[in-house]
Amino acid sequence: MIPIFIFIRKFKELLKESLYRAAAVALGVIIYGTISEYYLERNLPGSGIKTLFDSLWWVMQTVTTVGYGDTPVVGFYGRLNAIFIMIFGIGSLGYFTASLAANLMDAKLAKKLGEVKLKMKDHVIVINSDENLSYIIKELNASNYEVALIGDSDPNLKDCSYEFVKGDPTNTETLERAGLKNASKIIILPHSKEGNPMDIDARTILTALIIKREKKDAYIIASLLMESNSVHAKKVGIDEVVIKGSMSTLILVNAAISPGVSRLFYELLRDDDGYRIRERKIPQELTGAKIGEIYKYYENDGSIILAMRKDNDVKLRPDPNQINNFNYVIIMEKRTK
Repeated sequence: MIPIFIFIRKFKELLKESLYRAAAVALGVIIYGTISEYYLERNLPGSGIKTLFDSLWWVMQTVTTVGYGDTPVVGFYGRLNAIFIMIFGIGSLGYFTASLAANLMDAKLAKKLGEVKLKMKDHVIVINSDENLSYIIKELNASNYEVALIGDSDPNLKDCSYEFVKGDPTNTETLERAGLKNASKIIILPHSKEGNPMDIDARTILTALIIKREKKDAYIIASLLMESNSVHAKKVGIDEVVIKGSMSTLILVNAAISPGVSRLFYELLRDDDGYRIRERKIPQELTGAKIGEIYKYYENDGSIILAMRKDNDVKLRPDPNQINNFNYVIIMEKRTK
């Protein structure tokens, strides 16, 4: 496998070099032809070339084989020069067209194989796949986030918008291709459904550690299989830890104890019409304002502030008379499609 990928990489570099070379040759022929035909034909009676633009017009007709015939070349030296331009002009343009087509095909193939370097900003990187991947990406798309998915193979999800990056998330080159430096958040899912849960969590934590090394302010949400590993996850800088299955278990228990509570959570978390819970950054102009003013700012359209957050400190419905020192509000808002 390694020699094949090396060959593909070298072939891509060769295609790029060929494209630049072909473009330079084609441009050189056009410039040469325009200037030379102008000086050879401009003073000859019956010649259609009297200005540089006339000459450029004739050259472009010639190298593209259009040949309108509205700009005649009448002189011996002009025609001799025209033969040279025809041979090299048509050849160089064909070379450029073929190189351009090859590069477009290569770019399409690279995207399909997940080898393209993404140019995104403020996007979310999702690492690995699980049974909830489609839902995760749909929800991110609904909140206007672009998504880069890193994995072993493209799951080819329907009705989702994402860019696939093939590779190992513990490899810095893979993270760079996924646009780590410009990402707003990173979600790490368990690498495999099978295997030792301790080993799977260890890989998740290792991935987070490498991400933090490359981007110290990276905001990482990680799904772990074992709650006992949460301590280790926090130590390496993972901002949010979700124990796989814990939320569904809590909702299941509440369905038996308090059916209304479980129904409320379902309504808030489902990807349908109704309400949803979201976190919003508090505008700069409300820094130093009273909490009550922030309530009015967000709740005048029917939304409800549930809590406020600063770093990892979350407070439920702070006192309205308190001066704001929070950065984010957690609100229940109407879902819009």
